[in-house]
Amino acid sequence: MSLTRRDFMKLFGVTVASTLLTRCSRIVPEVPAQTCYEPIAPTDLPPTLSSIPARERLRLGWLRFGELSQKTIAEENADNALGQQMTADHRAALDELVASGEISVSVADLVQESYEAAVYHVWRLNVPITCYEPMIVDYAPSSADVLVKQSEVLTQIAAQGTIDPATLASAQSALEHDLAFYDLNDEEVEALYDRLLRESQVGGQRVPSFEELELELTPEAKDAAHFILDLLTGK
Repeated sequence: MSLTRRDFMKLFGVTVASTLLTRCSRIVPEVPAQTCYEPIAPTDLPPTLSSIPARERLRLGWLRFGELSQKTIAEENADNALGQQMTADHRAALDELVASGEISVSVADLVQESYEAAVYHVWRLNVPITCYEPMIVDYAPSSADVLVKQSEVLTQIAAQGTIDPATLASAQSALEHDLAFYDLNDEEVEALYDRLLRESQVGGQRVPSFEELELELTPEAKDAAHFILDLLTGK
């Protein structure tokens, strides 16, 4: 039985020996192959400061993906100590906002889960492990990639000082779709995967890409996406 999404996140920062393979392999021919992870280029990011407001600490956390990428490549950061520290700092800052009433517990938990997934994704892209055997259906890498890419785009927009409404609308739509996936509980994710596999193996239907996946946008997912959007654009 495959790990549930949240069980998988519990392995965050740990190199699992059973996942080390010399090349990626396909499990079901009808299902599109998942490519091997490849390193992403690091970006220049500002250092984190210790004595700054919680909201700004959160924003700085989303700016550290390049630092994590660089450290992982340079130091073969197999235990992902930096990533674990980043997620702990992010959680602590969120807890401060929850305590002050700025954000609800449910939305904070959703933002935290998505951030942890993005951190893991960046680490996994750059850690010196060749490939691992993909699950038959697994939207987690694609979903986390949305967060990383959107954070890069939005922080660049904020740095330029000009915010195009169309770009913001596109980013919000992508974030809402991504957060709708993270809003699913373990049973709902398993049911989704089982249904798609059944439709593929029995009905001959193509497994949809993450972007094509139809997901219900709950109020919590919408609020979490809006929070991240405002955070990254400095609102």
